[in-house]
Amino acid sequence: MTKFFATVCLPPTAARKVPQAVAAVMAPYDINLTEDWNPVGQWDRWAIHASAGNAYLVLPPHDGDRRLVTASTVPRRKAELDVLGPLECYGGPRGLLDFDGMRSRAARRHDARLAAWNELTAAHPAASPLADFVARHEADPAGYSLADAKKEHLIQPLVQDVAQRAVAGDPHLDMSFLLNDPVAYFGQEPEETRLSSVQCAVPGFALITLDGSWTDADVDADGYWGRANRYLNNLDAEAVVLDLLCHC
Repeated sequence: MTKFFATVCLPPTAARKVPQAVAAVMAPYDINLTEDWNPVGQWDRWAIHASAGNAYLVLPPHDGDRRLVTASTVPRRKAELDVLGPLECYGGPRGLLDFDGMRSRAARRHDARLAAWNELTAAHPAASPLADFVARHEADPAGYSLADAKKEHLIQPLVQDVAQRAVAGDPHLDMSFLLNDPVAYFGQEPEETRLSSVQCAVPGFALITLDGSWTDADVDADGYWGRANRYLNNLDAEAVVLDLLCHC
């Protein structure tokens, strides 16, 4: 089971009708659509989703526009949407949304995350990535178990500090670092991780285009993020864009 974000594009659609329009677009990709396994199935449930601080940003002149998808423009019987922060929404017409602002927000967060990591590395001994411990296990699986490899990686003071900060709700070192190796992540070139953060700021893992086609970062591993950003940038101003949290 896995969760991922899918960015859905719709033709001009009133906010109150968006849930119904999304359901129609997503229907062909229901894993349970057929009696057997739907060969193009991608999800078994989904919901329109955003959270305060991570939602679509609204261009200031369009704040409060009723075409935006918000808790006040979509009847609760159609979708249970929470109130978000200032200049935030669940989506809406492309021309009302601040994609550049979302990318700038992602870049700022990356820079703050890197600064927090650099402070920790100055306070702790250098740590090794999990891959180094796994390599030791693979070289001697009988004498050094995979559980031992994971344990020795985790007990490194630097990794422990990151994990504790994530659990405590650190604004820069979030819960994703409990599942992913922070040493490997921050071992990448900062320019590359910053670019990746910016490229992921608008499109989700999957993109459903106006013609109903599905593509995602697995299907189009080499060029998905660049193509998805270009597609969204070039959408007609009235085309509606929003995100779904999908489960499969």
